[in-house]
Amino acid sequence: MAVLFKILRSIRRNWKAKLISLILATIFYINLQNSKILIKTINVPIEYPKLSGSLSYSKNLEKTVPVRVEGLKDVVNYSSQFMKAIVDSEDVKIGVTEVPIKKITGVPSGVKVTKLKKTIPMEIESRGLKIVPLEANFDGAPPLNFEKLTQILSPSKVTVTGKPQDLEKLNKISLPEINLNDRKEPFAKTVKIPELPKGVSLLGSREVTVNVNIIPMSYKTGEQTATGIPINCTGLDSRLEALLSEDQISIRYFSSKPFRSAQILLGIQAQVPCNATYESIKNKPNSDTNPQIAKVRMSKSKELKGIEILQILPEKIEIRYKTKDGAPEIPDSLDESESSS
Repeated sequence: MAVLFKILRSIRRNWKAKLISLILATIFYINLQNSKILIKTINVPIEYPKLSGSLSYSKNLEKTVPVRVEGLKDVVNYSSQFMKAIVDSEDVKIGVTEVPIKKITGVPSGVKVTKLKKTIPMEIESRGLKIVPLEANFDGAPPLNFEKLTQILSPSKVTVTGKPQDLEKLNKISLPEINLNDRKEPFAKTVKIPELPKGVSLLGSREVTVNVNIIPMSYKTGEQTATGIPINCTGLDSRLEALLSEDQISIRYFSSKPFRSAQILLGIQAQVPCNATYESIKNKPNSDTNPQIAKVRMSKSKELKGIEILQILPEKIEIRYKTKDGAPEIPDSLDESESSS
């Protein structure tokens, strides 16, 4: 009892000062705890679903959405960099719509996130594909007694995408001019496809190689050589593209009658059969691994009947095939409703 009495008497002594100290300690503790809680507004990047087919997003999509986060300071500061606002693919529709932000990912336990903007504007366009031929343009002319005979473009056509009404207006693409002054022999020139009309985009590389055949304007008889005869690919499926190991061949021929060089090169045709077929299920050619070996076939115009072809160089070429840009695509995975049926 004596000990208890001493304790009570000690508590009563200066009890006001002790009560004030307790209150101050409590306030200090509460402030300390509150200082660990952080509330701030951040911009979270938006993750849009991948579109399939001919649909595409407009270029004015919002990249972030504001949210308010609340939690322990260290946790909030660290986890904020991993948060993402998710757009549900079910809400994506053609045209201009307001799409809800249904979920914020990357939010750890103990952190509260409040969306300050619940919807975002979105525009989905329907885009088409079109294969457009390229047109080479030239400036100047070769020197006297030389002439430009042919040109081969690689690629000769490109695939463009855009709104159907914009694609209808585009029937060909003209390349920058190539100067022919002082050119006396065949040459190759790489040019870039110019800017396309607004709303039309190019699929693939902008670079085009133009092989120009310059020959002398000569008349000769006897055994001669002609170079730069282009190889034509016959019977090619419109959904496939053929890659030839050689684009041109040379011939050794004999003629007892003089012909201009241009007559020879324009009157003789080289062809190879391109008979691979397109497999629509796999979206690829039936021979996409090993190249085909094809023999070069020659034909002459009526004016060149008296010419005897002695040798073809090369006699055979390799042909590989690939699916042309714009061919139908098979999705990576089938829709659940389709795969279950």
